[in-house]
Amino acid sequence: MPSRATLRIALRMRALFTVSIVAAFALSIPASGQIAQERVDLDAVLRIRQEGLERSQIPELAHHLTDVIGPRLTGSPGMKAANEWTAATLRMWGLTGVEIEPWGRFGRGWENVAYEGRVLTPYSQSMPGQASGWTGSTKGTITAPVLVVEGGVDSIAKYGTKLRGALVLATPPRATAPEFRDYERRTPLDSLLAPANQRPEARIGWDTLLVKIQKQQAHRDSLLSAASVAGVITGSGSPYGTIRGGGDWSATNPDAPIPVPTIVIAQEQYNEMYRNIMSGVPVKVQLNVQNRFLTDDLNAYNTLGDIRGSDKAEEYVMIGAHLDSWHYGNGATDNAAGSIVMMEAMRILKTLNLHPRRTIRIALWSGEEEGIYGSRGWIKNHPEMTPKISAYLNLDNGTGKIRGIWDQSNEKAVPIFEQILWPFRDLGVVAVRRGNTGSTDHVSFDDVGIPGFNFIQDPIEYGLRTHHSSADVYDHLMLDDLKQAAVVVAATAYELANRDEMFPRK
Repeated sequence: MPSRATLRIALRMRALFTVSIVAAFALSIPASGQIAQERVDLDAVLRIRQEGLERSQIPELAHHLTDVIGPRLTGSPGMKAANEWTAATLRMWGLTGVEIEPWGRFGRGWENVAYEGRVLTPYSQSMPGQASGWTGSTKGTITAPVLVVEGGVDSIAKYGTKLRGALVLATPPRATAPEFRDYERRTPLDSLLAPANQRPEARIGWDTLLVKIQKQQAHRDSLLSAASVAGVITGSGSPYGTIRGGGDWSATNPDAPIPVPTIVIAQEQYNEMYRNIMSGVPVKVQLNVQNRFLTDDLNAYNTLGDIRGSDKAEEYVMIGAHLDSWHYGNGATDNAAGSIVMMEAMRILKTLNLHPRRTIRIALWSGEEEGIYGSRGWIKNHPEMTPKISAYLNLDNGTGKIRGIWDQSNEKAVPIFEQILWPFRDLGVVAVRRGNTGSTDHVSFDDVGIPGFNFIQDPIEYGLRTHHSSADVYDHLMLDDLKQAAVVVAATAYELANRDEMFPRK
């Protein structure tokens, strides 16, 4: 028998939904003046809330993916372990069609084996840092002078042989000013409800952009190699000793030369080195960087699994997040958070033995950080799925609770989501925003005409501290926020799967 507290919640939800849905209609009536009413299953919503908020497995999932498996660069042993663990977990929960599926050739993998750094002069100090992805190794432990390349790498030829055997600084110092202003960790209500920018989205030609970046990186690598430098030192760009970086995507090509080692150090220490060198004070560093390139399998993989539908089983609602990460932390907020939320949403639906009309499919993508490759590759490999997918839901903006969803310039999506999400207003879900958000896997679906959507989340410290940084670890996950997100995702996917009609295309 449900508790009195549970019954009170159920009655309050019914009252809120019945009375207040009229307000939602008033906010979202299109120009035609007609609106379809969604048959929201409030009994299922209540059960989903109970399971997800009272018996969540979010903490256990987060611990294993971050603390045990760790960082998950595409093509790395960590990524392989994550694919295998997620597939095994989905099978254990009873999902069908679970598969670790190759989406195509990614290139060679990479992992850091060892790093040791120390500044020797002008005074002895440790040099905490990390190797930048897909860069090479030093020849054991080296001791080398540090020199500044004024004008950046493109001006390196003018130095002749002066840089041979040196570690170089190729970018100017960056300010690390105190954070005097307060940053919003929770999105203010007026910001969520404010009109979004209605300008058309500027479409990014991903293939063109990625080729351009890789050509720039390859050009940089060739100049550094020709100058016979021992390596490159870069600043993290973040304050307070945080290490933040990326990688050399051009070096995923197994036919490309291995770049010179590049390391990322604290911005404050980088700035100190730069000031000393420019004022005539010699800087010398002792460094050992050992990285490993992996070429046994040049493919990369996604994890997929289904809750099979009933009378509309050949149509799909998909939910997903990218499973890969950078290596500076252990990829907690980017994007173990989204991955475990989507896994937990599937667990909730399966545990409750809910029977959606359409098949609900989870996809955990790889290759997102290098160019949204995993989701794009899957769509390219499965053209037969395009007309069958009703909608795709994505989560990839950190650890904050869900506050709403973007309509991705699909006006017909607004009243649908407003009705489906209305029972979660007491959990902070308040906005269906008109406009676009990009740079993650829902774009792959949107680009081919499949309704693809990304949830709006509270920022917490995502852009400020954790994104692609050494601070992206379990300790900075907001577990209660992720429990809320899993409940919202599970209910949204379930309601979309039970609609009479497919989700409207734009």
